[in-house]
This record gives sequence, C-alpha cells and structure tokens, in this order.
Amino acid sequence: MTSPRFGGPWTERKLQILQAYLDSYTTALKNQPFALTYVDGFAGAGSYRESGADYDEFDEFRQGSTRIALAIDDKPFDRFVFIEKEVGAAEALLTLASEFQGRQIEVVQGDANIGVPQFCHNMSDFDRAVVFLDPYATEVSWETVKAIAESGKIDCWILFPLMAVTRLMPTQKEPDEAWAKRLDRIFGERNHWQQSYHDSPQLSLFESDQRRQRSEGTEQIANRYRERLRTVFHSVAPTRCTLKNSKETPLFELFFAVSNPTGAEPAMRIANHILKDW
Repeated sequence: MTSPRFGGPWTERKLQILQAYLDSYTTALKNQPFALTYVDGFAGAGSYRESGADYDEFDEFRQGSTRIALAIDDKPFDRFVFIEKEVGAAEALLTLASEFQGRQIEVVQGDANIGVPQFCHNMSDFDRAVVFLDPYATEVSWETVKAIAESGKIDCWILFPLMAVTRLMPTQKEPDEAWAKRLDRIFGERNHWQQSYHDSPQLSLFESDQRRQRSEGTEQIANRYRERLRTVFHSVAPTRCTLKNSKETPLFELFFAVSNPTGAEPAMRIANHILKDW
C-alpha cells in the first residue's frame, strides 16, 4: 500500500476552500440540465497525514480532495475522474471507489498532463466540470491549463507551487537553461516569466556580461502567473490566497479560474466570497 501524502495547516485550508466551492457549485447547478463531473488531476490516495507545526509528527489522517468531493450530497456530482500517476496511490483510489457503489467513478493511472486534456476534449455540450489541479511540485504543464481554459465548460482550482517556482528563479541572475525550460513549461512561453527580470544597475566592463536580476519575494511571481491565466480564461478570481507554513513562508498560491463565459459571474461571486472567508 502506498504512503499517503503529507500536509500541514495550509492543506486543511486549501481543502476547506475546495469543499465550500464544490458544495455551492453543485447546489447552484442542481436544476440545470448539465452532467456535472469532478476531476482531480493529482488525486493522491484519498487521504493525507496532517503534520504538526515542526513536521515531527504525522499521526493524524485527514480526508483528501477525492473523499471531500464524494461527500458532497446536496446535489452530488454525476461523475468523478481521479487521475493519479503513482501506481500505489491509484490502487488506493480503486479501493476508495469500491466504497461508493453506484457512483460513477473513473480512476486513471497516468499523467494528469495527458488525462486532463483528454477529458476536456471529450466533453459534450451538456457537460460541466470542476477541475482541481493539486500537483506534488511543478508538474502542471501550461498546455494542460490551456486545454481547461479552451473547453469553455470548466471551473478550475489550481494550486500553484510558489516556493518551488521561486527556487527556480534566482534573484541575482536569470536561471540556467535547464531551469529556464522548466519555467517555460509552467508559464507556456519564456517571456511570461522572464518579465520578472530586469537589467542590473551594477556596471559591467563587458556588455555581454550584463547581469539580469529580479526583486526579492514571491508576490511578483504569483502575479505573473495570475496574469498568464487571464490570457486564456474568461475570468480569474482577484482575491489572493497565499498558503503559508507555520513560519509564514509562502508555499503555494491557490488560483480560481472560469472558462465558461455564461457562468463566470456567479462562479466568481461564490469563489471570491469563499476566498475572503479563508
């Protein structure tokens, strides 16, 4: 059996936000003629272990996003798609699915960057979905995000790995080519993250040796990604949700984006209200 993912207080906050939105989403659409699907792109094993403030104890198991989605009962989702690359975790999801007989649950053992675009491509005019992208690190490709946006039928929560991306972007120079290619995959095009850098005011004896640097901190990086999302989605929630550890270090930025023009206004109203409460 696979080991569950670890989490901290930021994990609980993220999942509370997701739960509140899923509950409101299904209630708002329960009288509409749509088939509602919940898609979890990095589903894990169905639960996670809660850590203490000092990460020295992982003894409390909590419900993960998949169980939270399955527990929505005012108007349950019609279908669930759980995508997980790790074999042991996918097997745990199959066990989870067996607990919910009569529910339409599809477990996909594979890469979310393949599975999510395939799901988007196969949606019909009467399908609507919420997609949750909660990667382990920097796995989410921009092409996956773009496929969600172009569907015109999906509300999406994206957990952006702010700390991991910040580590790929040194302050005193631009990243080397290997890190630059990883950033290209995350942002889609190099200029979108490269705009965080500017010429150093420090004089150089050689013009070709001109240094590039960026300002300290993580906020500008989160803002770059938010602006990138706005280039493909109809609407992106303006309310910030930075998830931090016990030392107040930013770990993640939780984004909400809507691809459906018709449903954008109520979806944004609900999401912003929830984000402000947390």
